[in-house]
Amino acid sequence: MCIMKEKLWIFILKFLVISLPLLALWLWRLQDQYLILLNHILTFLLITLAGFNIQYFPAPFPIFINLIPYFSLMVITKGIRLKSRIIWLVVGLLILIGWHMVLTEAIYLVSLKYQIDSQQYEKFTIPLFLFSETLPFLLWILIARKQVEGLFFREKKAG
Repeated sequence: MCIMKEKLWIFILKFLVISLPLLALWLWRLQDQYLILLNHILTFLLITLAGFNIQYFPAPFPIFINLIPYFSLMVITKGIRLKSRIIWLVVGLLILIGWHMVLTEAIYLVSLKYQIDSQQYEKFTIPLFLFSETLPFLLWILIARKQVEGLFFREKKAG
């Protein structure tokens, strides 16, 4: 049991060492650039390809910090081959970016287009925001389930 706790604490420390500088960089520079890029992608997809007739598409909401924990978890998790790690890192980031687009569109529809009252807005958006913040951890657990089991559960002894 002591070995498991030590492995977990080392993992948490590595997670913080990678995540905190990324968070500072994200808040300092990358978030604004990402929101601009996401807005351009959404505008292209929704207006040009999907044919939505909207005059103004608001900038996406600055809540998309969940890229950082996913990236950090995939970088520090031992036991994933480099090729698989890169593939799953890209796939997971694309899933998160796709989710950001869905979330932005949903919030746009309920807040600006349909103008629902604040109580209904909260009932609709809070579960979406909670799912958004847990999604990187769910992806990580699905991708690295064997490694996650090794962090949280005692390894079975042979014999």
